[in-house]
Amino acid sequence: MVRSAAAARALCTLVALACAAGCSPAAPPSGAPPSAPGSPGPVGAAVDQFRDEYASGSVVLQVTDTGGAPFTVVRAELDDPRFQDGTVWSGSADLTAGQTLSLPTALAAARCDRGASDAAPSLRVHLADGTDHTVAAADPHAVLPRLHGEQCFAQQAALAVRLRLEDTLGAGSTPSTAVLTLAADAPAEPTGSSAGPAGTPPQAILEAVEGTTLLGEDPGRPWPHGVILAPGTRVALAVRPARCDPHAVAEDKVGTLLPVELGVGGAMGVVKVAALPALRAALYRFVARACGWPAG
Repeated sequence: MVRSAAAARALCTLVALACAAGCSPAAPPSGAPPSAPGSPGPVGAAVDQFRDEYASGSVVLQVTDTGGAPFTVVRAELDDPRFQDGTVWSGSADLTAGQTLSLPTALAAARCDRGASDAAPSLRVHLADGTDHTVAAADPHAVLPRLHGEQCFAQQAALAVRLRLEDTLGAGSTPSTAVLTLAADAPAEPTGSSAGPAGTPPQAILEAVEGTTLLGEDPGRPWPHGVILAPGTRVALAVRPARCDPHAVAEDKVGTLLPVELGVGGAMGVVKVAALPALRAALYRFVARACGWPAG
């Protein structure tokens, strides 16, 4: 009985020692990167887009100091298979613990053979101390799939027609209205494999025009729809101020960026047509005049 109890105690001791030796976490391999995608570390990442970037299609790469010590970012690059390489910010940005900086940069061209949402974006962040961190990038507002879809539809639409707004703002039927002209020009690029039979370009149909924060539809002259946009087509759009709040002009970011809904080759999407500087200035003057603001 004594021998059995002693043997049992010895066996328990051996098991405990074996578990202590075999269950300890393994040391990280030498030469491992400072941070792997999605792992916790001193750097957090996200991608977003502010109102300032809507017209240009650019984005902000957001870097957060999630550790307890400050650091300096000198380069941040988006890695996303839906877009070509080249979405890069470089400079020098200091962060303290818990701080987030938004680093603006142009978004690289979309790879339209990739799905709009089937990707896991990450940021490669290079710090001034010479370390690199690759971390999963959050996309809380689904900016990247939206911009991928917009770019790819715009590429498809450009095979059929190029859209622009003519610089001249026409007079409306009343002092509070004016007329924009949407012009359709021939495509600049060869139609290639996306062309229809015998190499003809796909057909583009104007399905609808959406208002903006600055411009709305003249109720007396509704905006046309169902218009085939062959090269040379001109579409008159009677507009009125969407609002007469002076901030509509003072803080305008996208009020002169006209969303045009198109049907192209069986696909539906929106192409944003921007007013060039001369027309943009004329539209601001029109809104001020139509709203009765003092000249100055």
